[in-house]
Amino acid sequence: MRGKLIVFTGLDGSGTSSVAEELHKTDSTSTLFSSIGDPYTICRDQINRRVGIISPSAHYLFYLSAVVYSSALIEEKLKTGNVYCVRYLIDTVVSHRVAGLNVNLVYETDSYKIIQPDLIIFLDVNESLRQERLEKRGKGYLDRKLDNTEFRLRFLAEFQKLSSSFVAVQVSGKSIAQISEEIMSMINR
Repeated sequence: MRGKLIVFTGLDGSGTSSVAEELHKTDSTSTLFSSIGDPYTICRDQINRRVGIISPSAHYLFYLSAVVYSSALIEEKLKTGNVYCVRYLIDTVVSHRVAGLNVNLVYETDSYKIIQPDLIIFLDVNESLRQERLEKRGKGYLDRKLDNTEFRLRFLAEFQKLSSSFVAVQVSGKSIAQISEEIMSMINR
C-alpha cells in the first residue's frame, strides 16, 4: 500500500511543524519530513543572506534543488506509509514569486520530476496569534521580513493565486488536536 504525501504550508508561525508532528505521532507508519533538510540546512542561512540578494534566480535554484532531492527521499518513504512534509514546492514558488521571479507550480519538466502531493494544507492563522507564536520561539530571517505588512500581504496574495492547489484550514482558536483531527478526516476521504 502506497502512502499519501501531505504537505503543510502557510506563513511561519501558522503551526505547520506542530500539526505535522501531531499527525505523525498518531500515524504509526508515517514519516515526518521537511523539504529543506540535510545537507541543505548546512548552507541555508548563507544562501538566504547572500545569494538571494545578488541573484534571486540562483536562490530559487538552490531551493528547487532541495525540493527535487526531498522528492526522491519521499518516494522511498511513501512505500511504507504517509509522509507529512513541512514546506515543499508551493513554498519555493510563492517565496520566489514574491522576490519577483516568474516561476510556476510545475511538478514535472524535462529536467526534473517532483512527486505531486496528494493533499496540500494551508494553515491560516490570524496575525496576532502568529506573532505570539513567533515571539515564543524566536524570529528567524524570513520571520523578520514578514513583519513588514506589505511584504506579508504579497506572500498571502501569491498563496491565494495558487488556492486551487490547496485546502485552507483556519487554525486560530483551535487546539492542535482539533486541527489534526480535521485534517485526518480530509486525508481519509
